[in-house]
Amino acid sequence: MSADLFVGREDERSAIGALVDHACSGHGGFLIIDGPAGIGKSALLHQVREAGGPADFLSVECHLQVGQLEAYGPLIDLVWLIERNRPRRRRLLRRSSDAVKQRWPELLTLVPGVGSTLKMVAETLSGPVPGAPLIENRTAARAMADALLRSIKERHPLVISIDDVHRIDESSCSVLSYVARAVQDHPVLFVLAGRSDELAANPAARRLVEDLLSKGLARRIQLRGLPVSAIAEYAERMSADVTALELAQRTGGHPLLLRYSLARRRGLALPPGSSGLVMPHSDDARLAEQVRLMVAAQLSQLSEEDRRLLAVGAVEGRAFHSSVVAKVLDERHDRVADRLHRLASQTGLLHVLRPDAWDERLEADRYAFEHDLVQETLYLDQSERQRQDRHRRIGQIMHEHSEDYRDLTQDLALELVRHRRLGHDWLAAGRVAHFVACRLSETGASAPEVIKVAEHGLECIRRAPAGEESSQIRAQLIELLLTAGELSWRTKPEPDGTVRLEALSTEAVVAAEGSGDVNLRIRARYLHGKVLLYSRGMLAAVAPLQQAWQEALDNGDAVSILLAGCEYGRQLPKIDVEGGLAVLAHAEATGSGDEAVRRSEDPVVQRARLMVALQIGINLYDAGRLGAGLARLRATIPQVRRRPNLGLLPIGLNYLAQAEAGVGNYAESEQCLMEAVGCRDEGEPDGWHAVNLAYLGARRIQDHRDVSGLEHLRHAQAEAAVVWQANLAPLVANLYAACLMAMADLDRDHDELAGDVLRGCLEETQRTGMRRSEIVTLSLLGQWHLNHGNSQQAFQFSGRAVEHLREAGWRLAAVTAEEVLFRHAAVQRAVGDDDAAGRSVDLARSLVLDKAATLDDDLRDRFLHRVPINRSILAAAEPQQQESTHGRRQLIQEPRNVDSGRQREEG
Repeated sequence: MSADLFVGREDERSAIGALVDHACSGHGGFLIIDGPAGIGKSALLHQVREAGGPADFLSVECHLQVGQLEAYGPLIDLVWLIERNRPRRRRLLRRSSDAVKQRWPELLTLVPGVGSTLKMVAETLSGPVPGAPLIENRTAARAMADALLRSIKERHPLVISIDDVHRIDESSCSVLSYVARAVQDHPVLFVLAGRSDELAANPAARRLVEDLLSKGLARRIQLRGLPVSAIAEYAERMSADVTALELAQRTGGHPLLLRYSLARRRGLALPPGSSGLVMPHSDDARLAEQVRLMVAAQLSQLSEEDRRLLAVGAVEGRAFHSSVVAKVLDERHDRVADRLHRLASQTGLLHVLRPDAWDERLEADRYAFEHDLVQETLYLDQSERQRQDRHRRIGQIMHEHSEDYRDLTQDLALELVRHRRLGHDWLAAGRVAHFVACRLSETGASAPEVIKVAEHGLECIRRAPAGEESSQIRAQLIELLLTAGELSWRTKPEPDGTVRLEALSTEAVVAAEGSGDVNLRIRARYLHGKVLLYSRGMLAAVAPLQQAWQEALDNGDAVSILLAGCEYGRQLPKIDVEGGLAVLAHAEATGSGDEAVRRSEDPVVQRARLMVALQIGINLYDAGRLGAGLARLRATIPQVRRRPNLGLLPIGLNYLAQAEAGVGNYAESEQCLMEAVGCRDEGEPDGWHAVNLAYLGARRIQDHRDVSGLEHLRHAQAEAAVVWQANLAPLVANLYAACLMAMADLDRDHDELAGDVLRGCLEETQRTGMRRSEIVTLSLLGQWHLNHGNSQQAFQFSGRAVEHLREAGWRLAAVTAEEVLFRHAAVQRAVGDDDAAGRSVDLARSLVLDKAATLDDDLRDRFLHRVPINRSILAAAEPQQQESTHGRRQLIQEPRNVDSGRQREEG
């Protein structure tokens, strides 16, 4: 119903007024208003706003694009709307010029007080070139929520309505979840209005509503048909010659049905065969269908030519352009423009919109249908072939005016994806989907939005004719899919033994081979290697990673060398520490020596440069150069903190925590881990969160003997099992088992569980080739059997661990060799070989002293006397062994190619 003919809803207005007053007194909250299409949600909110009061009213709406893909759309609009009343400040509308849209992250800094945060939100979800993952969107959601709350504080009290919430994007739902918990102490009321019959089709919106209601964070008003008294008032004001009771029986009090029945003074124009009966409390689906029938009846009264014009407009969307309609129908534009103007002025079915830059480019008037139902009815009243042909033609027209997409704003680009896809123009659909996915990743979309667009594009490009371009787009879209979702990869095999990620990465390699693009082929190969590392382990991953690295060197492209070297250099130290450091050093030197790389603002290039620096730091530490490794990590972490958008902070903090603990700085290590765990709080599980939580639990057990650490470890183990990544899961398992053994004196069940965890971990590491983790597992199993008095079994397990270390020359990345040796010495004594035990302790002591020599005086003293394992080793060494280094030199060899495992990340 139009706002000027609003009747009834006294109870609803009173309830909303009470909530507004409550919010103005400092007790904010959320209100959800839902009901079927056309029931009067927007009109009700308009009435509340017109009634005035102490609060300012701000209204935004959710954008209709390809699915729910306009990430943070209504909230970005809201922030700019709050800033709108500042002198000479314009709101950043979705249909802003392309020059504005291209510089969206920079323009966000113009918002006083919160600009830097909003820019971080945009950059946090920036992504790929290829090869580095997007950060998960929870960090950005929290930042967006904080920015929104800070903006709101400047405009208290407020009523903020978000219309069409059934279309809301997943990123905005995450933000509103945070806001709902914080807004209770703010004088602001959020009103979410949407269609109840379509809310269920949007999982993110449905979860948000259910969560708010179940936790008492929101009230709900469900709108139904008007009562007879209100219908009578409406009929009287429209001078209707039909009774209120009859109107109620025929329309169920639905405002839009009343409006169509009376506002145009055409009587109850119901479709043939319809009884017109609508029960006042009918379900939303029945009521929505009845409204659609009424809309169809109204449209049936138009001439065939007019319906044809509007049908083409409906294919373009709720808003459409006169020149596009004319071109699709091959008619003169002036004639089409005249008829649309007449329809708008005489029927009220559509109205003209204020022109924007895109309208000027198209040289068109832009119209909007008065209600979604009008557009939907016209759209569905066409054959599938008609719609397909018209979508294809509209896509071609949009592309002709877009200067190869350069002049498309984000929302128009998403519209072009829709038209190409629905028009079965598969190659063009894939091409524009890749463009849009890249644009989304650059201008603030979260990973789920990028993934959805890329999936749409991939579905299309798989149906396109074979060729170099289709192969290139196919590989690029898969690359986007994989990199955007890396932090939440699921690599556990399906029941049939397949892994979806492997199938995708293999498809990308094949497509890249057919693309003729050398750099794309390199990226596809090392991405495939990374997937194999996560799903099957090091043995499967090393060959494609090495091949990608060699091709990058042969090709000579600095970006490819940096990216491929980053990945290969991270994994090679698992079998060759010095070789891995050499690759990383080459990649770093190439990046530093290339001006384009050095000046690049590309987040992926920046991510690779920081990742290389972090990896060099931890590998120096792994190689026994503790001082250099710790210094590199401490110098790099501040740079990583300045770029939280790159997704490296949980990894870098984990590395630094290990290095700090390794030299005895346990408080600093625990602080790093607490910060790392805090990088993610709620939402989908991810492997890095599980690893950091496990390390934190282990620190609580080892440093404080705090049983709460076991709870951290249990949660970490459960999270790692869900994600199941071959390079991360065994780290958590070994930490969990070690801590269970340490706390076995409190509960015998801890000890039995530790044995089960270790046996399962050994089976997995042998299957995946994660040798480093296998060594740790073998060593812990040796200790476990020794604790149970099974010295022979203990010797078998511990001996295998030491043999692997001997083959590697006692130096392996991420393996504390001296600890494995010291455990083995205890087993050797248990089987009666004291001489061998003494040699093991002496070798362990030599390794400790070598590491100590890389530290300055203060750190060296702390390392030797504050690290428990070092104290134990030094105390156990005999005096003559402490003086002699000859035997040690004979025992220590250069590292060989073998994998091993300390409690640390394998990926």
